[in-house]
Amino acid sequence: MKGAPVWILALGVCATACGGSARDQGPSRTLQQYAGALSRGDAATAWALLDEDARRGRSPEEHAALLSTNAAELREQGEALARSAAPETIDAQARVQLASGETILLVLEEGGWRIDGGVLDAAGLVTPLDAVAAFRRALMRRDLPGVERVLSRQTRAEWEEEVRRVIEGTEDTDDLEVEVQGNRARVRTTGGGSIELVRESGEWRVVDIHGPN
Repeated sequence: MKGAPVWILALGVCATACGGSARDQGPSRTLQQYAGALSRGDAATAWALLDEDARRGRSPEEHAALLSTNAAELREQGEALARSAAPETIDAQARVQLASGETILLVLEEGGWRIDGGVLDAAGLVTPLDAVAAFRRALMRRDLPGVERVLSRQTRAEWEEEVRRVIEGTEDTDDLEVEVQGNRARVRTTGGGSIELVRESGEWRVVDIHGPN
């Protein structure tokens, strides 16, 4: 099908329906729209209701894939959101806590209320327990962007540096040295690092990565 992707069209529809008077309708209306989107598996509407921080590190397509993978759980979360009490509003922020203990944070952004965190994305990281809960959810969902969002700047920088080093060290396949001993192997990378692998069910898997000595 030619033309704009479906999620872009849906985003425009939601901007008309959800925007403009969003401040007047308050955070409760936005929360109910978000709950409905989760219950229906409507990734485009859920994406449109997220604020800029909650979208960071993930594309609309990745967001849709994450919602699809966790459809059953998120449908239950959407139903729980629909039954939740009205958010407690303080200035430009609103918070609502579900029976499960999860906290949903909404912020007033560009004249409209948007979901800042919780359920699908990292929770509003206001307290240490918020951060732990967000980290746990991201790990359970194998959600790498979600994990990275909870990490401190230093830890995230160290992780990104490690990723960069592995990518650069394995770019030139002619420069890699492979040592195989039975079901174990070691690949020496450019720059002096190495990658240890093990063969499982006929396929090679990464066991560990070592930096230059």
